[in-house]
Amino acid sequence: MPSTLTLQTPPNFCLARAVCSYGYFALAPNQWQYTGPKRCGTFHRPLKTTDNQTIHTIITQPVPRKLLVKTAQSLPRSQHTHIKSQINRMLRLDESFTQYHRLAKTAARDKFARLLRSPTLFEDIIKTMTSCNVAWSGTIRMNQRLCEHFGADNDFPTPAELAKATIPQLKNKCKVGYRAQRILKFARDVHSGKLDLTQFQNPKTPTDQLHDALIKIHGIGPYAAANILQHLGRYDRLPIDSETIRHFKTVHNTTGSITQITRAAQKHYAAYHPNQFLAYWHELWSAYEKKSGPTYKKSTLIL
Repeated sequence: MPSTLTLQTPPNFCLARAVCSYGYFALAPNQWQYTGPKRCGTFHRPLKTTDNQTIHTIITQPVPRKLLVKTAQSLPRSQHTHIKSQINRMLRLDESFTQYHRLAKTAARDKFARLLRSPTLFEDIIKTMTSCNVAWSGTIRMNQRLCEHFGADNDFPTPAELAKATIPQLKNKCKVGYRAQRILKFARDVHSGKLDLTQFQNPKTPTDQLHDALIKIHGIGPYAAANILQHLGRYDRLPIDSETIRHFKTVHNTTGSITQITRAAQKHYAAYHPNQFLAYWHELWSAYEKKSGPTYKKSTLIL
């Protein structure tokens, strides 16, 4: 029989906003389904048990401050805490954004701050690799194929599952191009223990030290490192790319060279320290929704 779990949420938590404020909601194996203005939506996501079995979950918010998690299969009570911890990470239920919301009143009104991430840092890093130097539609396809061809029961592949792949397989089946070598090396390093991802999750480690350690991962540059840092709850770095430059030029009517615009952006968002990324992302996401409508009413994200 299916199992049902409940999780308490922080005040003013909104599942739709937490899921649909970052592009990962449109990347496999995540599935968001809009169900109307009253119930809003359901978040479908396979998760792993401690013995690496795939459990399909459906997450809803039937009432304020409470999440309901239903599993497709019976879930032993001994696994409840492990499943809840993954949901907690995805929705950042243990993070406080009070300081940011004091400075960003519009974000507070919009209940904006909890950006969706993956149940594991491994998945976050792979998804970052697949989002660099490619159109968003390509990122969607790459992640869909990674799940279809290498993940058990269409879940996101584990380090062990990806480590068994070959570069030709990743290129031909998943269309990841030059990223194949980077993805495979990363998966094999994590699977073998050569790279311990827990080192990045110590809250006492300074952000600069984390950034330098991330840069040492093959295939991770400054933009990717800054993006991964926000998945670690470090929001004081801006991931500068062409989209950042375009956004700042458009919204803030800034002109000049890329270097000049970058400096102007860093100066502007410094007022929100240590939450510069959140301030930038709220502006970017609000501009997208103003143009295309509320994201939570969509099942995918077209950029």
